[in-house]
Amino acid sequence: MHPSYEIEREYSVRVFGEVTNDTLKTLTKGVELDDGPARFHTIKPMGGEGINKWFNVTLSEGRNREVRRMWQSQGVEVSRLIRVRYGELDLNKRLPQGGWEELELGRVNYLRKSVGLRPEKQTKLTVEQLQPKRKDKRAQVNRIRKAVKKHNQRVQQQKKRR
Repeated sequence: MHPSYEIEREYSVRVFGEVTNDTLKTLTKGVELDDGPARFHTIKPMGGEGINKWFNVTLSEGRNREVRRMWQSQGVEVSRLIRVRYGELDLNKRLPQGGWEELELGRVNYLRKSVGLRPEKQTKLTVEQLQPKRKDKRAQVNRIRKAVKKHNQRVQQQKKRR
């Protein structure tokens, strides 16, 4: 995921503030941040009410907090930020924060090729894991949420002990 590989990322962003056509043009032409110039490749308005608006933006660097800093440079605050695509991979929208899922071999090899690594020859997943039934997917998401909650509780307990 290092920015030097310049893999395109797409984010869904909810912003709070006045966004004009000039603001959008400035963000696609480029703004100067503390760590150098940055720009969005595309910005698509996705709706919203009042001064809370949603946009889908794409960029290919992904520096630390880059999306938030770019909007802030225009006097607009980001109130929600969700990565929806990484390269050609659409990301699971139902995955909870801190959750993860196994990728099938083709998707893993796409990512490996993107950064110049050799492809894997076999998957570590079973056929059943690759094609879960619809009701199994819901159960899988619930198991992930439970695991994330349990992990977060352990982290909080460790912090209290320190």
